[in-house]
Amino acid sequence: MPDRLRKWNGWGYEGEGIPAERIARWLKAVEPWLRISPDDYQPPVSLESLRIPPPRIPIEIQGFKGAILATSYERALHAAGRSFGDLVRLRAGQDLHFPDAVAYPEGEDDLLRLLEVAERRSIALIPYGGGTSVVGGVEPETPPGFNGVISVDLTHMNRIRWIDPIGHRIRVQTGIRGPDLEEALRAEGLAFRHYPQSFQMSTLGGWIAARAAGHFSTAWGRIEHREVPASAAGPDLRAWMIGSEGALGFLTEAVVRAVRPPIAKRAGGFRFPTFSAGLEAMRGILQAGLAPAVLRLLDEYEMAISAALAGRPLEPGALLHLSLEIEDPEEAHRVEAEWRSALRWIERAGGVPAPEAVETWKQAYFEQPYWRDVMIDFGLLLDTVETAVPWSRVETTVQTVRERLLRAIDRWSSVGGVMCRVTHGYLDGCALYFTFFVRPPREALREAWQDLQRTALQAFLECGGTITHHHGTGRDFQSFLAAEHGPLALDLLRNVKRVLDPPGIMNPGVLVADMQ
Repeated sequence: MPDRLRKWNGWGYEGEGIPAERIARWLKAVEPWLRISPDDYQPPVSLESLRIPPPRIPIEIQGFKGAILATSYERALHAAGRSFGDLVRLRAGQDLHFPDAVAYPEGEDDLLRLLEVAERRSIALIPYGGGTSVVGGVEPETPPGFNGVISVDLTHMNRIRWIDPIGHRIRVQTGIRGPDLEEALRAEGLAFRHYPQSFQMSTLGGWIAARAAGHFSTAWGRIEHREVPASAAGPDLRAWMIGSEGALGFLTEAVVRAVRPPIAKRAGGFRFPTFSAGLEAMRGILQAGLAPAVLRLLDEYEMAISAALAGRPLEPGALLHLSLEIEDPEEAHRVEAEWRSALRWIERAGGVPAPEAVETWKQAYFEQPYWRDVMIDFGLLLDTVETAVPWSRVETTVQTVRERLLRAIDRWSSVGGVMCRVTHGYLDGCALYFTFFVRPPREALREAWQDLQRTALQAFLECGGTITHHHGTGRDFQSFLAAEHGPLALDLLRNVKRVLDPPGIMNPGVLVADMQ
């Protein structure tokens, strides 16, 4: 069955989206306080209206077995990732950089031919998986000195090499998308359990390149796996490729760890009077040695504002989403014992059951990117930034970031707000996910987004956090890398890139920006 057609200027596939009647209900609910009405709607531009320059380079490569395309659709689809700023440009058809061609390699031989031609002709190559980067990781914008740029879409390199049902390992080409990987493993009685919000469209290679984390990552870990259980054979050189975002070469195949699907589960929601109380419960659960598949905490502001944005009644307090899973049939009884243990920490911190709130939030989880398209069309800025900090700095970080973002919002509008949730928990800290919204002048949507994003990143660093927990850095965050890692680390990274990519043709501008 052929792939469904991706939206070139929005999230998901053609035919998907928020139904018109739900948008109408949303407008009715938010019009009084967001001051948005049906008259504010501006439809996205058509593909035919884009001004796409002719390709600067020939699109035929001798011996290349895959497809090389230069249609308007393919060049527009690969013109940007899917950050808020990307979608503003795509839906307005402005300030875009188009690749000269899009290559779909069938294997490593095709990639070698691309590399040879690109080095000889000074052509930049942009590795592209699902195109869901929210940090400018697949932008075909290049510094001076290149004669052209090719977006290299790896989704045709999606074959399973082998599955080891005994060792629970799988060797697979990295262009495979999340649903296809899970389907292949399901036939062997296994699962991968890596569910980022972009699961339907993102690829294994993209997860590795961005050091991704998914919905169940509290239990099943991040994407950082090795083929052998452990090794002391010097530094782990493969670690350079995890998080490399295509700047050091193509990721073509990977050996990853699978798990058995869970056979016993317990899940539920719990409401707390304050965010602090929920944090206390989370910390207790994790430091007691429990490893929930999901442990998320939504603050009071997210509960209230999310309800208002969706037109639901006000939901006071913070919400904890807890899910425990056991995969071993002989250990199924443990799920009840662990559930009781977790409940003790929840009750001690003042939590009470709220199962209906979790179901409402879960339904909205995968819809959120589709709502972002709608809000752009009505002139509303809504986006997220995330960090990770030790437990001792969590509340200070939340307070500092919220205050900084609210002051920045005031520069753009009297309408706006900031929400926070904890998405991933560890023994020594957690990941904080901030959502901000504001209604700036429509012509300043992207400028306001950049201002708020920079404000949050600077606050993260001042609070001792990282600039990103699981999204990578791309071009958008590249200027903050030196502040997090120091100049010596960047010098080392530049030297690694010079060794692995001497002509500097791989995703120029990502990780290190001054290689030319």
